[in-house]
Amino acid sequence: MLKWILRRGIIAIFLFLQMKNVYFSIKTNDYMLRDNLDRKILELLQKNARLSFAQIGREVALSPSAVAERVQRLEDAEVITGYITQVNPSKLGWLLSAIIMMSVNRINFQPFIDTLGDYPEMESCTRITGKDCLIMKFHLRDSAHLEEVINKLTLHGDPTTLLILNELKKDNKVTIDK
Repeated sequence: MLKWILRRGIIAIFLFLQMKNVYFSIKTNDYMLRDNLDRKILELLQKNARLSFAQIGREVALSPSAVAERVQRLEDAEVITGYITQVNPSKLGWLLSAIIMMSVNRINFQPFIDTLGDYPEMESCTRITGKDCLIMKFHLRDSAHLEEVINKLTLHGDPTTLLILNELKKDNKVTIDK
């Protein structure tokens, strides 16, 4: 009888909270988003990382200090890992952009990874599956600069180069909901 009363009580509390729009935490790997407010804050910051806590607060109906606390918690949990400024490479003289895929054998892999700092023109380097184990994005001055980079890369592996004609979509956003 007591189990029946407890079970009915829990169901009643659950239904009451749902009617009052109280949202339950959703686990994402090892971090738990507290509610839809966390999601909304993340969406707003991904659209414009320069929003003040007061501006975000107006959007989500929280005080600036409550927003700051939530953002700090998201930063501490490494859900938010940083804030960036997007720069137009061509305005800085980097007129050519390329994707370079490269296969590197096991012996040369770590020595190559240790040299990544020697490539200031490299925007990103990602380890991937398949024959080519790395994919890198470079911004370069011209084709002669591209040739210099390719020559340096051939010391470590076998590069395949693709020139970027135009970036059709670039938003650096992560989908919050699945």
